[in-house]
Amino acid sequence: MIRTIPGRMTAALTMALLAPALLALSSCSGDKDANFLERMFDLEERAMKNAPPSSVEELREAIREYGDEAEKTAQAMADHAGYWRLLAFKLMDRGLYGEAYDAAITALRSYPTNTGLYYVVGVSAGNLAKAASVQVQGAQADRLSWLMTAEQAYLEALELDPRYGRGLYGLAVLYTYEMDRHAEAASFMERYLEINTRDADGFLVYGRALYGAGRLEDAVDAFDKVLEFSTVEDKKALAAENKKLILDELYDQ
Repeated sequence: MIRTIPGRMTAALTMALLAPALLALSSCSGDKDANFLERMFDLEERAMKNAPPSSVEELREAIREYGDEAEKTAQAMADHAGYWRLLAFKLMDRGLYGEAYDAAITALRSYPTNTGLYYVVGVSAGNLAKAASVQVQGAQADRLSWLMTAEQAYLEALELDPRYGRGLYGLAVLYTYEMDRHAEAASFMERYLEINTRDADGFLVYGRALYGAGRLEDAVDAFDKVLEFSTVEDKKALAAENKKLILDELYDQ
């Protein structure tokens, strides 16, 4: 009966049979053949260990053999990351903030310089802070943790692009309505309004931030801008009401 020899044993046996002849060749041919033998033994050893190719020729051969597969794998990975990025935005738009946060974090592993993904993280984390505030245990700590996550996400986006409008707006909203950091909010909203000079929503946030920072007269001016630029009656009504309350407060001083 013919018996087969396992692959590792076959390689070892082959080298054992070749060794006397190769050593004899080495003894007759000098350093050049010795180097050749060393390379052969090295390649054989690497092959037995399933090690990657080491020589230029081997690398070129591997590229020729596996280049197409590598390109297909890279494209598949790029498509996969792109789907996570798109999913993050879709989930945020639907108000599914927990799922949007997870999807954005996954996508950021492939797109760590994407400002939009940091914006999704910021919006999602800010909303998750609201949910954390009603938890039975650890509510305040969880809320603060989510708020800090949202803040850091917006700051990362603005580090990448200081004129990123969504980041400026989102951070101003976070500081004004969630963290009572009104002066900082006003500063970021000023940067936003330098770019979006007729944004009624921006002036609403700006007016609220200015009021919180104690700049009452400036807040009145901001709400006047809402009345000038907005075409939405509810927003105009809110701005008019806020303006009246501030003027009453000013006159009572």
